[in-house]
Amino acid sequence: MADRHDDELAERRAGSARPKRERAAGGGGHGWRGAPLQWADPAEEPVVEETGPSLLGAEEADCDALADEPEAGEPGGPGASPGGRRVEMGATIDLTGRAQRARGGADDLEVWSDVLRRRPADAARLTGHPSAAGERIAAAAARRRAPGDSDRERDDESARALLNPRRRPAAGEGDEPGEGGAPAAAAGNVSRLRPVSPEPEDSGRSKGFGSDLVTRVLTGLLMAAGGLLVLNAGPGPASVLVSLIVAFGVIELCGALRTQGYRPAGLVALVGSVGLVLGAYHSGEGAFAAVVAFVAPATLLWYLAGFTKARPAPGIAATFLAFGYVGIMGGFAGLILALPDGVGLLLGVVLCCVAVDIFGYLAGRRFGRRHIAPQISPNKTVEGLLAGMAGSIVVGFVLVGSISPWGRFSALALGVVVAVVAPLGDLCESLIKRDLGVKDLGGLLPGHGGVLDRFDAMLFALPAVYYLIKLLDVV
Repeated sequence: MADRHDDELAERRAGSARPKRERAAGGGGHGWRGAPLQWADPAEEPVVEETGPSLLGAEEADCDALADEPEAGEPGGPGASPGGRRVEMGATIDLTGRAQRARGGADDLEVWSDVLRRRPADAARLTGHPSAAGERIAAAAARRRAPGDSDRERDDESARALLNPRRRPAAGEGDEPGEGGAPAAAAGNVSRLRPVSPEPEDSGRSKGFGSDLVTRVLTGLLMAAGGLLVLNAGPGPASVLVSLIVAFGVIELCGALRTQGYRPAGLVALVGSVGLVLGAYHSGEGAFAAVVAFVAPATLLWYLAGFTKARPAPGIAATFLAFGYVGIMGGFAGLILALPDGVGLLLGVVLCCVAVDIFGYLAGRRFGRRHIAPQISPNKTVEGLLAGMAGSIVVGFVLVGSISPWGRFSALALGVVVAVVAPLGDLCESLIKRDLGVKDLGGLLPGHGGVLDRFDAMLFALPAVYYLIKLLDVV
């Protein structure tokens, strides 16, 4: 009896030395068959060994080492089973343990962020965990992969399959966005990261002219007909027309500023801008000082009285931007109209500015290859710029030179000045639009956008031409 008791005690002691999870799985003696499933805490940190060249590159090798699990089938190993069968376990990335040993205590969030930043597509391929960064890289790789690189194409397809498991490209579907599905789906999540800088248009874009050109031409013809009728009526009606154009420009700019959280005193900017044009026509240069002396304190008092519930400093700055950019620069049209033969002088400015836009647009669409400022205005090309400048000079010398009071020399000088300053005005307006995140400041003119989109170049040309008239003593 004592011998049997000693044997059972020895058997129990031997069984207690085995891991709990093996005993719970039924791999031990009969005394442990009914025990519930338990997982013992690891006695020590598992040993991590490098298994070969890292898929993340040499400099990221410390971030994707594979954890060396105990041998499958051994006691305590993950592959142990009740029947003694060996179960293969997939390799995992031990980010936390590796980082603490290699980087002196860096947390797993920092290491994982570093992996995503450097090679997110490979990290997603190893772990099967899609991420916004991985989707961004996969979409970029799908768009820019070199033709004929079969290995790289297979890698990109594998990454897209992991990143977008719900949408598998069917047979015969293309790989371009909008055709294959996976690149388009990945690209759709890019906006969650940060605003994407505008990219230049594809150099292989269509060079033909379609309905967009027809719309632009029809709108331009209607504006030209209406403008000529008003100018023919005299400088008084012309000043009213200029005031309306300036008013719409201020309204459009203030509206675009509000979309980004700015709260300008739009009424103050509107009254000041319109009053400056009419005041300059009736009172000359003295109107500038008077109107500025009104707008500056009126803007401050607007926010002091609490008419706009917003931060005063950004609102005041936005108000001065609208008044200074549209009102002050547009006010020089009133000064030009107040001169003798002011209608002919203003008509010369308008014709040269229109020539810059038309020649630049047609040449840029047909022959444009080299971009001037792709981050500001993706559609502006060197070829379009040169064609617009040449058009301004030719129209100024040939056409404007026959309009009173312009002469051949003064008209040629007008064409040169407009050729220089008009593209700058266009780029500056594009700079504001890109910062505000809008394509057009308005939509009043079909095919052209807003009023300010159409007359942006003229705003820069008006002050330069006014002082050119004074310098050359045209009148």
